[in-house]
Amino acid sequence: MPIGGVRELPTLSEFTPFGLTAELMDGGNQSDDDDYHYFLFDPQVAKQQDEAPELDDASSERSDHELFIRGNRIIWSTGPKVYKRFTLPSKVIKVCWCRMGDISEALVCVLQVDRLTIHGTGGEVVSVPLPHAVASIWSLPFGLLLQRATEGSLLSNISLSSSNPYLSSRDVFRQKRDVGYSPLYNTQTHIFEQNTRIDGISMSSHLILKDPFEEPQITYIEERGKLNLMWEFDERTIWTSECVPLMVSYNKGKTQHSLWVIEVNNSNLEVADPKASDLVAPGKLAKPFFRRIWQGKGSQTAASKVFLATDDDTTPVVCFLLLEQKKLLSLRLQSMEFDNETVYDIKPDMSWSIPAIAAAAVTITRPKVKVGQLPHMDIIALTPENTLLLYSGKLCLCKYVLPSCLGKEQLSRRMELSGTNITCDLKIINLADAVEGRFNLVLNNGRNYRCTLRRSPSSSLTNDCITAMAEGLSCSVFNHFLGLLWGDDGSTYLVKAYSRADSEWESFCNVITKMCQRPNATSQLLSDSVSHSSWEFLTQSNYNQQYLRSNCIAGTFPGLSSKLQGSHSSNVVVADTQNTEGTFCLKFLRETLDSLHAVYETLKLNNLRKRDMGLLVVLLYDIANFLQELSYLDHYKHDFPLLLKDVKIFQNIYTSRTPPSLFRWIENCLKHGCSSASICDLPPLVCKDGSSVVNWARKIVSFYSLLCGVEQVGNKLSSGVTCEIAPGFYHIREELTVLGMVGEGFALHHLDLLPAGVSLPLRHAIDKCRESPPVNWPAAAYVLLGREDLALLHLRHQTKYAELDFKKSNLISLSTPYMLPLHTVTIPSSASDTLDMDKLEDIDNFEGPVTDGMEHIFNSSTQLRYGCDMRLNEVRRLLCSARPVAIQTPVNPTASDQDFQQTQLWHLAQRTTALPFGRGAFTLGTICTILTEALAVPKLVLAGRLPAQQNAKVNLDPNTRNIQELKTWPEFHNAVAAGLRLSPLQGKMSRTWILYNKPDEPNVTHGGLLLALGLHGHLRVLSITDIFQYYSQEHESTTVGLMIGLAASNRGTMQPSISKSLYVHLPSRHPSSFPELELPTLIQSAALISVGLLYEGSAHPQTMQFLLSEIGRRSGGDNVLEREGYAVSAGFSLGLVALGRGQDAIGSMDTLVDRLFHYIGGKELHNERLHSFSSSADEHNRSVGQIVDGNVVNIDITAPGAIIALALMYLKTESELIVSRLSIPQTQFELQYVRPDFILLRVVARNLILWNRIQPSEEWIDLQIPEVIKNGVKGLGREMDDIYEMDAEAFVQAYVNIVVGTCISIGLRFAGTRDGNAQELLYKYAVYFLNEIKPVCTSNENDLPKGLSNYVDRGTLETCLHLIVLSLCVAMAGSGHLQTFRFLKFLRNRNSTDGHSSFGTQMAVSLAIGFLFLGGGMWTFSTSNSSIAALLITLYPRLPTGPNDNRCHLQAFRHLYVLATEARWIQTVDVDTGLPVYVPLEITIKETELYAETNFCEVTPCSLPERATLKAVRVCGPRYWPQVIKLCPEDKPWWSSGDKSHPFNSGVLYVKRKVGACSYVDDPIGSQSLLSRAMHKMSALTQPKSCASTTDSTGAIPVDHLVSTFSSDPSLIAFAQLFCGSSSSSRSELDFHEFCLQVLFECVSKDRPALLQVYLSLYATIGYIADSVVNGTCVSGDSLSLSSLKIADAYNEALSNGRLSTSSRGEIVQSAFLGSLKKRVEDLLNSWVELNSGIHDYVMSGEWPSHNPKSRIILSWYLQWYNVPSALDIKRAVGKLKNANIRSSLPLLRLVFPTTHIAAIDVINNLLLSSQVEG
Repeated sequence: MPIGGVRELPTLSEFTPFGLTAELMDGGNQSDDDDYHYFLFDPQVAKQQDEAPELDDASSERSDHELFIRGNRIIWSTGPKVYKRFTLPSKVIKVCWCRMGDISEALVCVLQVDRLTIHGTGGEVVSVPLPHAVASIWSLPFGLLLQRATEGSLLSNISLSSSNPYLSSRDVFRQKRDVGYSPLYNTQTHIFEQNTRIDGISMSSHLILKDPFEEPQITYIEERGKLNLMWEFDERTIWTSECVPLMVSYNKGKTQHSLWVIEVNNSNLEVADPKASDLVAPGKLAKPFFRRIWQGKGSQTAASKVFLATDDDTTPVVCFLLLEQKKLLSLRLQSMEFDNETVYDIKPDMSWSIPAIAAAAVTITRPKVKVGQLPHMDIIALTPENTLLLYSGKLCLCKYVLPSCLGKEQLSRRMELSGTNITCDLKIINLADAVEGRFNLVLNNGRNYRCTLRRSPSSSLTNDCITAMAEGLSCSVFNHFLGLLWGDDGSTYLVKAYSRADSEWESFCNVITKMCQRPNATSQLLSDSVSHSSWEFLTQSNYNQQYLRSNCIAGTFPGLSSKLQGSHSSNVVVADTQNTEGTFCLKFLRETLDSLHAVYETLKLNNLRKRDMGLLVVLLYDIANFLQELSYLDHYKHDFPLLLKDVKIFQNIYTSRTPPSLFRWIENCLKHGCSSASICDLPPLVCKDGSSVVNWARKIVSFYSLLCGVEQVGNKLSSGVTCEIAPGFYHIREELTVLGMVGEGFALHHLDLLPAGVSLPLRHAIDKCRESPPVNWPAAAYVLLGREDLALLHLRHQTKYAELDFKKSNLISLSTPYMLPLHTVTIPSSASDTLDMDKLEDIDNFEGPVTDGMEHIFNSSTQLRYGCDMRLNEVRRLLCSARPVAIQTPVNPTASDQDFQQTQLWHLAQRTTALPFGRGAFTLGTICTILTEALAVPKLVLAGRLPAQQNAKVNLDPNTRNIQELKTWPEFHNAVAAGLRLSPLQGKMSRTWILYNKPDEPNVTHGGLLLALGLHGHLRVLSITDIFQYYSQEHESTTVGLMIGLAASNRGTMQPSISKSLYVHLPSRHPSSFPELELPTLIQSAALISVGLLYEGSAHPQTMQFLLSEIGRRSGGDNVLEREGYAVSAGFSLGLVALGRGQDAIGSMDTLVDRLFHYIGGKELHNERLHSFSSSADEHNRSVGQIVDGNVVNIDITAPGAIIALALMYLKTESELIVSRLSIPQTQFELQYVRPDFILLRVVARNLILWNRIQPSEEWIDLQIPEVIKNGVKGLGREMDDIYEMDAEAFVQAYVNIVVGTCISIGLRFAGTRDGNAQELLYKYAVYFLNEIKPVCTSNENDLPKGLSNYVDRGTLETCLHLIVLSLCVAMAGSGHLQTFRFLKFLRNRNSTDGHSSFGTQMAVSLAIGFLFLGGGMWTFSTSNSSIAALLITLYPRLPTGPNDNRCHLQAFRHLYVLATEARWIQTVDVDTGLPVYVPLEITIKETELYAETNFCEVTPCSLPERATLKAVRVCGPRYWPQVIKLCPEDKPWWSSGDKSHPFNSGVLYVKRKVGACSYVDDPIGSQSLLSRAMHKMSALTQPKSCASTTDSTGAIPVDHLVSTFSSDPSLIAFAQLFCGSSSSSRSELDFHEFCLQVLFECVSKDRPALLQVYLSLYATIGYIADSVVNGTCVSGDSLSLSSLKIADAYNEALSNGRLSTSSRGEIVQSAFLGSLKKRVEDLLNSWVELNSGIHDYVMSGEWPSHNPKSRIILSWYLQWYNVPSALDIKRAVGKLKNANIRSSLPLLRLVFPTTHIAAIDVINNLLLSSQVEG
C-alpha cells in the first residue's frame, strides 16, 4: 500500500490527568497508588440537544473534558478548571452518557452493585433499584441498554481500566450537585412490577430503559421472521453507538463477533413464545428487538476496540481492532430508507482491513462534513512496525513521525539520570483517548503525550474550498486530491502546527495548478477540442465515462469476486489505458471548477469575504483558462476586470458552458417570478442536500424562492433547494419567508452581511410583517422582525429557535417582570413640598426611622400610576399604626385637660386598632420576602404625642383601661396585615421558613401570620405533624388563624387529613366515646367556616346535613351571646359547600331548603319528613340542645345564617321560586314580624340569586322598595299622630335597610369593575345618608326622603353609611378614585372629632381605604361565585362594637376578601430600556345582559376587566408598535402569576417604541414626536458657509443630540455625528451631508434605521461610478456593487408591477430614489466617450481594453448593467444572422438575447452594420 508524505507530529506535551492536579489543589498527597482511572470526552456530549453548536471550530480546540475516578470519588474537569466534585455511596461499576425520551439534556447513567442512578445535567436524580445483577450499561440513540450478569458473577471484580472494552471514549461519570440533592423532579425510585414482569426480566439477558421514569423493557431477537426472547447471556456487549442503533457483542464460546441492529417499532412480527408475549405491557406494542446483520468467527479474544469511521466514498464503516491478528477490520455499513425508517445492513464482500496494533477515529480531513447523522471520521492507525499512518477510509494519506526534539530531550534526560551514554530509540506502542483531532501517544518509555492534529486550515478560504471539493467532487476524484494535498511532492499543507493563512492557500493552489500543468491532461484537452466520429462521441459521452470510472475503481477494491473482475472490467481498462490519466485530470478540473465556482458565488453574498473572493477568482480564472471555458472566463472578467489579465483563446472551441450566477437568478426571480428563473443559474452544489460550505447561498436562494412564490413539498422547494421552515401560520409570502429565515437561523445581523441590493427584498419581507405578525410564531421570529415586545410576550412557547436567537438578542432580563415591583422610587423634593403641615407633623420622624409596613409601596409602577400625585403618601399616613398619633391640646394643660387627653386618646386608640384591616388590603401582595430572614411585623402603637409640647409622648392610663385586652385581636390583625404583604409571585413558600418564624411561645402575632400565609395558599407545605403541633399549643388565636389558613390554602379539595383536624374542634361531630372538650365558641365558629372553605362547591351531602343542623344549634355550655355568630358561621359554611349548586346538588335539597326557610320564618314543624331529617342529624351529638321553645326555633338566632346559606346556595341561579319565598314585607302587618336588619339580608340574598338583574340605577333601587314603604316615607317631616309615628318608624327602618341592601348588592355585582354608573349611584346614597346623620347646607337635587334621623337612631344610620361606603370601595377596588378617597378622608376625620366614632365604623373606613388602594392599586376583586362568597363574609352587615367583639361575626373573617382578589393589573414595559411606560390600550369586552360589545381605552398601568368578559387588548397609539392579544372569554379565575399560559406575562406587557417618537413621560402632548418640527433648526447645516454666516443659527440643535432624544441606538447617534455634521468645505461634501440628513430623517421617522446602510451603499455605488466616468479615478476594481444595484432596481420593478406588495407604512426605500439611481447609472454609462470602441473590440474579437484601467472597469459595468452576452454568444448569433441574409437584425437580436437591454442591442446592431459596411 503506498504511503503519502511523511510529516512530523505537531509539538507534543506530556499528558497528566487533570484529576491528579485537582487532588493536589484539594490538599491531597501525591501517592504512587495507580488505582485511579480517567476518561476524556467531547464537551458537546453533555450539551442539550437544542443548544446551538460551536460556530468556531477553533474555539473548541484542546477543550477535552475529563472524568477522574479514584475509589468512589469523581472529579469532572477540563484542564485546571474543575466543574464538579462528588462522592458516590458505593463503588461504581459503569457510567455512560445517554439521552432518553423527550428530555433535551444529556443524562449520566451510573451503574452500581444494587442500583442504577440517573443524573440530569441540571441536578435531577432518579434512582432505580436493580432486582437482578447488571453487568454493564450502554447508551443507545433512544435509551439505555442494560446487560444482565450471569448468575454467580462478581460485579465488584469488574475492572475499570482504560483498556477495558466496556468503556469507550464517551463513557463518562457525572455527579449530582455539590451541595446535597436538589432535583427538579424529586428523587424517585422505580420498583419493577412483580409476577409476570419479574419472570420476564429474569429470562431476558438484555433490557432497554427508554425513560428515567419508566420500567426497563425486555428485548427480543429476530429469528426466521419471529421474535424470541433475548436470552443470549453469552453474547457479551463490547460496543454500542449513541448515534445509530448498533451493538457489537462477542461470544467467547463460539469465538465470534456479532453486529446487531436494535429496532424499536410497531412490528408485525409474531412473538414466538406465547408466555413472552404476555410480558409486553398493555398499550406498549413497540417491541425492541435485535437483528443480527453480521457475524465473524475465528477470534479467540474480543476486539480490543470498536468504533465508527468513514470510508473513502463517505460510507460509514464499523472498525474492529483485532490485536491477535494485528489488523483493523472495517465493515461497510449500508443504509436504506424504507417506510420513513432507516434499515441497516452489512455486505461482507465489501469489507477491508489494514494492518494495525492500535487505531482510533479522528476528525482531520473533513471536519465540517456530515455523513448522515455522523461526522466524517478518519482513522489514525499504528502498524505492527510502529509506524503511525493517517487514513481516509482505506486511502493512506501520510505518515507521522515523532519530532526529533522529543528524542533528544529524552536522551539528555536519561544521560543526566544515569551518567552513562545510553541510546534510547523511542517508539509509539499505543493510541488512546481520541477526541476529534486529538489523541494520546503511549511511548515505550512509559510516558503519554497529547497530540493535536490540525483539523482544518486557519485560512477560511482554504477550508471552504476543501470542504466544497469534498462535497462536490466524486469520491474517487476527491481521494486523489487528498493524496496530492497530503502527499510528499512538495506540499506544505498543514505541515506545521501553526502556519499562515497565505501559505495554506498557496499550498492549495499549487496542488490545483500542478494538475493543470500535466502534459497528458493538455494533450487530452486538445484532442477533445477537435471533432470526433460518432463512435468516438459515444465512447466519450458522460454516461460511458461514468460507467468506465465506476468499473475501473471497483476493480481496485480488495475482496471483489473474480466474476466482477472478469472480461468486462479488463476490456474497459485496456481500451482506456492511453487516455485514463488525461481524462481523470480533466474530470478533476471540471468538477473542481464547478465546486469552487459555487464557493465563489456564495462569497459574492458576503460583504466581509471580498478579499477571499479576489484570491479565489484568480485560481478559478486559471482553471477556466486551462479548460478553455470562455463563458467562465468572461464571467470572472466581468466581475474583476482589473484583477484578471487577457489570455489566449483557441479559435476552434465553441462548446463553452454557461456559468451559474446567483445574482442573475435572483434578478430573474424578482422580475419574472421563481418559476421563470432558470435552475441552471444555481450552482449544483447549492442544490445538494447536506452541503455546508455553500449553506449561506442555499439560505438566500431559499428565501428568495419563498418570497417569489415557490412551490414546496415538505422542506423541499421547487427551485431545487431545501429550507427549514419554522412552525407558525402564514397568509402571505412575506410571512412564509420570515418563517423560513427563522427556521434557518437567519438573524438581523446576517442581513448586514449581504450586499445592499440583495438584502433589500428580504428587508421588505421583514418590514411588511413587522406591524401585525401572526400570534403563534416562535419568539425568534418576532426578534427577527424587531418586535422584541412580542417575543417576550410569547416566551411561554419557547422553541429551539427562540432559545438560539434570544442568546444573541439584546433583550432585557427575564427576571424584569418580577423585579419591577421592587424598584424603589425616590419622591422628588418638590413633590414633598406640597404636603400640608399637618401631614408633615404626622410623619415627623421624632423617634428616628420606624417601620410601618408600607415603606415598600413606592415603586416604579406606582410612581408611574400616580406621578407627582401624593395619594399614596396620604394613604400611608392614614393607615400608619406604628407611630404615636397627634393630640391637639393647649400649651399649658390643666388637670381637666389631662382627662380630656385620655378620653381623646382612647377614641384615637379605637381608630388605631382598626388600621391593620386597611393596611393589609393596601399592601396586599407587594413584597417578596427573603427566605433567610424572619418576617418583620410593624409595631401597633396606641400612644399619643403632643405637638404643642414638643411631641411629648402620652400613654393610655393602665388603671382605667385594660391595654393588653384591648390589643389582643388588633395585634392579630396587625400580623395578618404584615403577612398579606407577601407577593404570590414568590411561588411556593418554604415549610422551613414558616417554622423559622414560629415563636418559642405561642402568641397572637404568629397566629395572624398563619392566617395571612393561608390566605395566600402557602400553608399547603405544612405536614400533618406540624398542624397538630400547632393545635397542641391550645392557643386561641393561633388555632383560629391556622384553621382558616389551612382551609383557604386547600379550598375545595376536601382533603381528609385537614377535614379531620377541623372536626376535632367541633364537639357536635365528636362520637359518644370521645372525651369532652371545652372549646370556645369562637374556635368552633372558625372551624365551621373552615369546613365550608375546605368543602367549597362540593355539595357534600353529609357535610351539608351537619352544617344545617348547626345553624339551629348552639355550643353547649358557652356564652349565649355568641350563639348568633355561631349560627351565622354555620350558614356561611353551608352556603360555601353548596355554592351556586342549589339546583343541581345531589341529595335531599328540597328538604334542606324547607328547613332553612323554617329557620327564617320560625313556623312549627308540621312536616314529619322535615322533623325526621332534623333528628337524624342530631342523634350522635351530645351536650347540646336545640334553640327552640317547643317546636318553634329562635329566628333571631337562625335567620341570618339561613338567609346567607340560601343566598350562596342559589347564587346567580335566577331561581324565581327561592326569591318568591324570600319575600320582603309588603304590608304594615308583615313589617311588625320581620326585623329590619333581616330585611337587609333578604334584599341582599334576593339580588345575589337574581344576579343578572342588578342594575346600577335609581330606578332599579326604587323597584326593590315595596309600595307600602314608599308611601310610608313620603310624608316624613309632616305633622302626624302618634299611631302614624309608630308606623313611620317601621317604614323608615325598612326603607334604610332595603336601600343599604341594594347598595351592597350593587357593590358585589360590580366588584372590581370600577363601573362609573355604580360609583355615581353609591356615592350619591353615601352622601345622602351622611346628610341625614348631620345635615349640611346642600341643594336639594334629589327626591329622596328627608328627616330619617328623626325615626332611626344615629348608630343605625352610621352603620348604613359605612356599609354603603364599603360597597362603593368594593366596586372601585384598586382604582384610587380621588373623589371617593376624599370622602373617606372626611369620614375618618369626622369620626375622630365628633365623638361618635366606634371601632366598627373605624374598621369600615380603614377597610374601605384599603379596598380603594388594594395592593397599592395593583389588585382588584373578582365576581366569581367564590369571590362573591368571600366578599359577602367580609361585608357581613354587623359591625363590631369593639376590638375584641366577636359575638355576631368573627373579626378574622373580615380578612377573607383576599380570596376574592385578582391581580388583573397590567403595566407596559419598554423592551429596549426595561422601564415601565405609559401606553394607551384599547380593551374589548364581550356583550352581556347590560351592554353590547364595547371598546374603551385605558392608559397603562391599569387593571383589565375580568376574564369572563375580556375579548381583546390592543396596544394603540402612534408611538408604539401595535400588538393585539385576543382572548376567549371564559368564566374562570384570572391567570395566576408564573402561569405559562398567562397571556399578559404575569402582568407585564412588553412594548416597543417606534424610533422617532418620544415616550409619554418625556412628551405628554406629542409636541416633540415629529422630527420634521425640529428639522428647520438644522437648516444652517445644509447651507453654504457664506450663507450660514448671515443666518441666525442660534436655534440650531446638534443632530446627534436630536437623534438621541428619539433613539438610543448607538449606530444612529454615531451616524449623526460623523455624516451629518456641519463641517463641509466643498459643494460635494455639502450635498453628501444633505443627503445624509434626509436619509436620517427618512429612516428615523419611519422606524427603519437598518436601511441607513442600504441608502449609503447605493449612494456610494453611484458616487464611485460617477468619479470613474467623469474624473477617471478608479475607486473599485470590481463590478459587484453594480450587480447589487441591479437587484435593487429589479426589486423596485417588482413593486411597481405588483409582484411584491408594500406594507401599510409604505415603501422601505423610496421608489423615486431607486429610479433616480437607475437613470443616473444609464446616463453615466451612455456618456462614456470610448463606448463605441470598447464595445466594438469586445463584440468583434472578445478583447478588453488593455491600455487604460478606467476603460476596462467601465466596460465591465456596461456589460453587467445591460446584460450584454459574451463575445462567443454574440459571434454565434452573428454567424447565424449572416447566413440568413436579413437586412434588419435588430428584432432577431432582441429575440436571441431577451435579457439584454434594448440600448445594448441597438449598440451591437449598429456595430454589426458598420462592420458590414466596412467589409
